[in-house]
Amino acid sequence: MKQILIIIFIFFIITSCKRDLIKDGILMAEREAPIGFNHLRVFRDSTFEFEYKSFPNSKLHTGKIRIKNDTIIFKYDDSIPAFGDKAIIDGKKLIYTNGNYNEILEIWLDSISD
Repeated sequence: MKQILIIIFIFFIITSCKRDLIKDGILMAEREAPIGFNHLRVFRDSTFEFEYKSFPNSKLHTGKIRIKNDTIIFKYDDSIPAFGDKAIIDGKKLIYTNGNYNEILEIWLDSISD
């Protein structure tokens, strides 16, 4: 019985955290890879977090965004990553366009385009 209560408690904690993230988020996009993932979270106050995880490396980029039509311009708090600082929203994809390569993320929450 005690194990069931612990499992239920953990479930509620996890779902409430994700609910808060979605509540404050206006754009969420991600790309999964065999040994890692990239997550972008853009919040109502125009801040963002881009989390890059790949075994054995991980990095969290933060900063502010500016939106111009279907283009998002990222102003990073630290250095600009190799995929660049400009992306376009193309349907359900977010495509970084001015880096060393085109990073493409699948959008699963988009309140910007609405």
